[in-house]
Amino acid sequence: MGRTGEQGVSNTLSGGTAAGGIRAGGVDAARFGAGHLLERLLSAVRPEFRHDIFIPDPDSAVFFTATCALPSCPAAIRRTRIGLCERHHAWWKQAGRPDLPGWLGLAEQRLRAEVPEVPACAVGGCNRAHRRSRLCVRHVCAWDRAGRPDWDHWCTEQPAPSPVNESGCRFPACPRWSEPTTGFCAAHRRRWIAAGRPEPHAWFDQLAHSLDPRVDLRGLEPRLRLEVQYGLQCRHDAASRLTRMIRVTTAVRLIREAGVASLLDWEDERWHAYTLCPNSVGSAYQSFILDTCAALRNLAGVDPWQQQYPRAVWDLRALDLAGSQRRLDFSRIEPGWLRELAKQWARWRLSRGNTGQSVATTLRACTLLGEHLCRTAGAGAGPEHLTRIVLESWFAALAIALSNPTSRAKRINQIGVFLRDVARHDWCPQIPHSAAVYEGDMPRLPPPRPRALSEHLMRQLEDPVNLARFPTDDGRLLLMILIQCGLRLGDACKLPLDCVVRDHHDAPYLAWINHKIHGRVAFFPISTELADHITVQQRAQQQRWPQGCRYLFTRYQTNLDGNKPLHASTWRRHLDAWLRAIELVDEHGAPAHVTAHQFRHTVATRLINRDVPQSVVQDLLDHMSPAMTARYARLTNATRRRHWETAMKVNAEGDPVTVAPEHPLADADWMRLSLVRAKVTLPNGYCGAPVQTDCEYANPCLDCRFFITTPEFLAQHRRQRDDSRQQIADAEQAGLARVAEKNRRTTAKLDKLITVLEHATDSEIVVGGRRENNAAG
Repeated sequence: MGRTGEQGVSNTLSGGTAAGGIRAGGVDAARFGAGHLLERLLSAVRPEFRHDIFIPDPDSAVFFTATCALPSCPAAIRRTRIGLCERHHAWWKQAGRPDLPGWLGLAEQRLRAEVPEVPACAVGGCNRAHRRSRLCVRHVCAWDRAGRPDWDHWCTEQPAPSPVNESGCRFPACPRWSEPTTGFCAAHRRRWIAAGRPEPHAWFDQLAHSLDPRVDLRGLEPRLRLEVQYGLQCRHDAASRLTRMIRVTTAVRLIREAGVASLLDWEDERWHAYTLCPNSVGSAYQSFILDTCAALRNLAGVDPWQQQYPRAVWDLRALDLAGSQRRLDFSRIEPGWLRELAKQWARWRLSRGNTGQSVATTLRACTLLGEHLCRTAGAGAGPEHLTRIVLESWFAALAIALSNPTSRAKRINQIGVFLRDVARHDWCPQIPHSAAVYEGDMPRLPPPRPRALSEHLMRQLEDPVNLARFPTDDGRLLLMILIQCGLRLGDACKLPLDCVVRDHHDAPYLAWINHKIHGRVAFFPISTELADHITVQQRAQQQRWPQGCRYLFTRYQTNLDGNKPLHASTWRRHLDAWLRAIELVDEHGAPAHVTAHQFRHTVATRLINRDVPQSVVQDLLDHMSPAMTARYARLTNATRRRHWETAMKVNAEGDPVTVAPEHPLADADWMRLSLVRAKVTLPNGYCGAPVQTDCEYANPCLDCRFFITTPEFLAQHRRQRDDSRQQIADAEQAGLARVAEKNRRTTAKLDKLITVLEHATDSEIVVGGRRENNAAG
């Protein structure tokens, strides 16, 4: 694995332990014993990592990915840069980024010109390396003995040496004859002596990899050296992220300057503060030190919860729970008893599968509650001071501090869940039972606004010319999936590689996993074109990861084994850059911004306005309840108008009521009918009077000139006609002629109205009311 010309540390460790060369250091070392950890380190670190100068093999994808594309360049590239080392990548940029295959030949000639071969002796036929005056050692001595005559004449008269007894130089690719005793030509003999006469094969290997990444550990104490070597070994075995030797070199320098005997002498918080980079919170060398500390604790058999629980900041990586949230900060929660309750609650929540991000949001709410409690009851407030009155005063303070009712409701709900869990598990009996959050404590939320994108924006987003400008091919495919299928971004990034299934009609479906509902599998019908694009992406992934990968979209960095999905934040950055590039504008010409989740609302709204039943939309989006689907799928005004125009409308006289779509007052009439329908809906129809008109009739009846009805009210009309006929019979029997005559007029109007509605064609009759209400719900 590693190569070095220096002495290893195993002898130093074995000979220096008793003499005090290895010192027990730190709280952690004292807890499990320095000798115990040292014994495990000596048995755990493999020989290929026990070198004072560690040079990884070029085929190691952890420490670098490949060698330089120039054949004569011995350097190994430290990161993926079109197959060039950093020096020759700079050459390529200086040349104007030309076509790489054609440029490589010119760069190879330039590289060879910079390394001239050893010149031969000027005497014809002599293949020895020149020493002085362009002559080899033998000929320069002969020229001196001859009194240094004319150089050109003398060289011409010298006989050509016989190559029979000559041998080639031992240095690789050197064409000159060797000098006696050493086997090197004169030039390489001088280089070999200057290097300290090393073993030739080791010297050749060292020279061949002189530009390879490496890390020098000679400045560390033996134990620290062994701990860093174990950290390098763990990085290699994990094979999850690229580790550049220059970053490890920086980490080694910081460790040496810290003056510790062991990495476990300091807690993680101290290492984090000591190695904090001003420009980057999560520096690579800082991560290497912290990861090595965690690996050492695991090697010593230390319980990670025992390490993390007492700390003010938990490192979720040490607990193997790191996701988008890497740390949980309890340091700002006051008073202390509330902080301990928050720790106990967080450990329980994490152990039952909650994400670190969801726990972190509740911790922020606990911080706000603790600050309010200290303000109202003093810094020494105990659990008994957390009363219902304090909670109500906190609600009032939140109303001032957080003007957004949605944000305020989230904080109150999080505290309600926290207090409920504390009371249920009896973690703090001193908290009064009245300290609870009720449903009525939530602020009144405004109705959710429609988030679907307008068709004006969608035409720009779906334009093939604009789609072709997306920064990456796989990112463009992910965008197409969001537009056509309405997946959540997190679910789309985690699509399995084999995500297309087909039914018995060979129709393609996108099989996706709803991670919000505990990994439930859902299906969405897709077009053949989208299925073909997914097939192309699958082939690209198989070529990129011949050993196999799990996801259709994989992360670009820190993903050496191909088993990490594309990070949502990476795709969001690409989306924002693409929106700026295509100059997306709204209907008023102003720049527009789009989020990934708006595509989900747009898909639902498009489906519901294409007369897809809401139950089907719910299944396609894999929602748990129709109410959630109703928040996504909104009927547009155009759809409602289309339903109204296709419905058969009849007035009180039984005459059809129509307004031609091309009529100048069509839009105004539609808006009027929409307003009055929203104002007055009668048992047997609608009131067509303007909103501002006072009704002159005591009850809705057929004599009103504003009365309008549709076929959906046939049942009410028939029932009213039967009632009127019964009233006529009763009036005639009682001798009430006027009552009977009035009901005969009503019956005649109902007969005409019912006849018209019953004889309307199928194309004219649409069950508008009930169907529309269900879709809008």
